[in-house]
Amino acid sequence: MKESYEGSSFLVWAAGVVSRGLSLLPRRLKGILFEYALDDDTEPARMFRVTSRLLTRLNIVEIAAQGRYGIVAGPANDEFVLRQYALEGEFSARISQEITQFLADGGTFIDVGANIGLTTIPVAANPRVRCLAFEPEPRNFGFLQRNVRQNCPQADVAFHQAALFDRRDTLKLAKAAVNIGDHRINLGVPTQREQVEVPALPLDDFLDQLTGPVAVKVDTQGAEPYIVAGGAHVFARAGLVVMEFCPFLMRQMGGDPGKVLDLIADFPLVALLAPGNDAAPRYIKGKEAVALLRDKLANAAASDGDYLDIIARRAPAA
Repeated sequence: MKESYEGSSFLVWAAGVVSRGLSLLPRRLKGILFEYALDDDTEPARMFRVTSRLLTRLNIVEIAAQGRYGIVAGPANDEFVLRQYALEGEFSARISQEITQFLADGGTFIDVGANIGLTTIPVAANPRVRCLAFEPEPRNFGFLQRNVRQNCPQADVAFHQAALFDRRDTLKLAKAAVNIGDHRINLGVPTQREQVEVPALPLDDFLDQLTGPVAVKVDTQGAEPYIVAGGAHVFARAGLVVMEFCPFLMRQMGGDPGKVLDLIADFPLVALLAPGNDAAPRYIKGKEAVALLRDKLANAAASDGDYLDIIARRAPAA
């Protein structure tokens, strides 16, 4: 039976800090909060969202959650990434399992859009794996380094505070307010989001750092076509590629989703996973997967919530 991480390890933060923060609240609001927290019918995800917003209002800037990878910290205002880890004790379990199994005997893992480390950590726990972790957003990058070093002190990880793209450049990163997994490269689209400048590099700049079997994970909110264009030689070496496929975000950024389709067409085994689907992947031929994805492109909803995860392999699962 799957172990539950709801309840006592729902959030981990210093009791003294919380106590001082709560002392600032009016008595009536504290009563409402405690009544809400003790309500067994309250949905855990909603409890996390309310807690995150309360802590942010109290100027608490970071929190941590305990799960199977250890204690992982992140920004207090995040209502999505750390929430999944807090409630489920893991993050994108099926994808993590595919990568760790593929690299069980060692090799190189490239994590593009490493965020705060929830995909890097379970792979880096194997000291035979060399990891290259890329995260452009400054706060996420700080948490990424700290989380990996705390939970995998013997890991072989090279951290790069950069976005991957099709060229060397300096780009704008538009930051999401409450979802630290939704920061997006902005190539001139008007936005109300706070923006920061980040360095950009092509993945092929790191070709000489690859050893053994190579697995690549790319989750970059629409920048995937540009990353494929800048990493042709690396992707040719990769035996496993995991990539988010969101036509709306790719087109919003001006990218060509066809570049992703051309990449996976060369893989003999491809699985398409719906969001949140942790069932064992069903692999089909790459060209069959491309045909299904072309249908998706033709009928894509105008929403960033319409996406799939692609898992492409050059060898059968062990």
